[in-house]
Amino acid sequence: MSEEVKFDDAQQALVDKLVGDARVKAREKAQAEFTTKADDAKRQAEETALIAQKEWQKLAAKHEARVKALEPLEAQAKAYGELVAGMLKAKVKELGDDAKKAIGAFPEALTAIEKLTWLNQNEGLFQAPSDGVGTPARKKAPQTKKKAKDAGHRRMRL
Repeated sequence: MSEEVKFDDAQQALVDKLVGDARVKAREKAQAEFTTKADDAKRQAEETALIAQKEWQKLAAKHEARVKALEPLEAQAKAYGELVAGMLKAKVKELGDDAKKAIGAFPEALTAIEKLTWLNQNEGLFQAPSDGVGTPARKKAPQTKKKAKDAGHRRMRL
């Protein structure tokens, strides 16, 4: 028993855009993986040639230099990831429960950067509706009792 889901034009355009974006990202990811695999294959061939020539010391020096070059980048990437995750959490908190539900419905494959970008682009979906005059309706803050500044001295009309 499957029900047919119908979207209006705006919703269908959003779905088409999201699917298109996912395809582009998948294509870019596949290209990056292909490039990485080609680089790894080239490096492996060089290693095999060096081992065959019994130049293992030169190979060890290359590996050590590569590790030293990548260590600072690893720490930097981790720090950036934590920063983006914090920004995403703050944005979701700012936009409320609807944004939290929307982010929860995203596939796990999306990164925090992609989720934050989507929230920033679609922030209007989670804001309070307008009252028709152009001013957004705001949630009423709980009212606190106002204290008289100087209850003992009140002005009297004469």
